[in-house]
Amino acid sequence: MKIIFFGSDEFSIKALEACLHSGEEIALVITTPAKKKGRGLRLETSEVFRYCYSKNIPTAEFPTLKDPQIEKKILTLQPDAFVVASYGKLIPPHLLTIPKYRLNVHPSLLPKYRGASPVNFPILNGDKETGVTILDIAEKMDAGDIYAQEKFILSSRINAQDLSNQLAALGYGVLKKVLQQIKTGKLQGISQNEKEATFAPQLVKKDGEFSFRETAEEIDRKVRGLQPWPGCYFFCKGERISLLEVDRSDLTSNQTQGTIVSIEKDGRMNVATGKDVLALVRVKPEGKNTMSAADFARGRRLSVGMVLD
Repeated sequence: MKIIFFGSDEFSIKALEACLHSGEEIALVITTPAKKKGRGLRLETSEVFRYCYSKNIPTAEFPTLKDPQIEKKILTLQPDAFVVASYGKLIPPHLLTIPKYRLNVHPSLLPKYRGASPVNFPILNGDKETGVTILDIAEKMDAGDIYAQEKFILSSRINAQDLSNQLAALGYGVLKKVLQQIKTGKLQGISQNEKEATFAPQLVKKDGEFSFRETAEEIDRKVRGLQPWPGCYFFCKGERISLLEVDRSDLTSNQTQGTIVSIEKDGRMNVATGKDVLALVRVKPEGKNTMSAADFARGRRLSVGMVLD
């Protein structure tokens, strides 16, 4: 089976490997162009591009798929299937008619969490499980027939980066099963229940801001659910502080939200919230290095009883 693969980030690579290890022919990998990153604004290619370069896999970078030359190129290759995993761009409807099969590897239990941020929202919402779905690609986003689906139980301390890695590994096995079903002629799809559909919108930097008026549990979910991007942050005396790691605290307090309850020798700083006490573990002041919350407090001459605002 000849495949054109669409992907961009680290999540995509496990799906690409599933195709390769299934013995399929990768006619072309389409990925997103290099982007300027870091303080020096150096051009950085996608993870998928770098992986394909190391494996001598034919790759193309396109800023958009609307160029007529792209359709000509795809038609020349005569693919049997498109496989898409975390590509980040919509494939125009006229291209979807080219292959017989169109497989999308989606990291949620569809129809739940259609959209751009399906890995983040199960953590943000405190779900007990999520999973991976292989589905047909339809014109409506993530609404195609489901070919396969497997669940993944969420641990209480998992963050979005680790979850993405684990769902990528899960998706590797699920995709291999679907590719085998195509070979044996056993592939069948099930329609999604539109009434159960939910949406996971694109995240923006502002989504990471929180207030200590929120509960400890809500802040904890944000810190874990927004890693590594957009990240979680608060302001202390006008300075933006990224909150990289938190933990649950056994302490109790009826003090004003944001009040420092204790500064511990192990590096933690316990802070009162809208409900319960939250242990701040690692922080990163803007333009500074990562440090323990206790070191941050000492460096800013913060003490027990002071309010972070």
